[in-house]
Amino acid sequence: MGDSTELLVLRLALIGLIFVFVLGVSLTMRTGLRSRVSERPARRVTRGSRLVIVVPGRTGFEVGDELPVAGEMTIGRDPANGIVLADPSVSGFHSMLVSLAGGWRLTDSGSTNGTFVNGHAIDGHGVLLRGGEEIAFGKVIARLQG
Repeated sequence: MGDSTELLVLRLALIGLIFVFVLGVSLTMRTGLRSRVSERPARRVTRGSRLVIVVPGRTGFEVGDELPVAGEMTIGRDPANGIVLADPSVSGFHSMLVSLAGGWRLTDSGSTNGTFVNGHAIDGHGVLLRGGEEIAFGKVIARLQG
């Protein structure tokens, strides 16, 4: 075999290895994304504070689904949030909910479509919630219970 033939065979082998690697990574990512999308929290929560879905938008949740809240939680479309609302009208990091002695403080994190409590827009300073309030994150609406 000549030098140019050996070089051609090595190049083709390298291209084949790269193809197999990219294919493996693609299949792994696809499987990981599919299983993550299908994960859903428990439908009903019996105790503790929670957000009850009133208008689910395109989140994959159903009316009445309950999302437990505790401590300090971020809410938004990004998977890194404590509560993920995967609706296009919800910003990546939309709002923050913090537990206080007298209830909950809800603040807007500079979202595009705003955060509303009982129809009133809130700002970065937030609003104190005591339970029963209707909260709109973009087109998704939930009621704070507990």
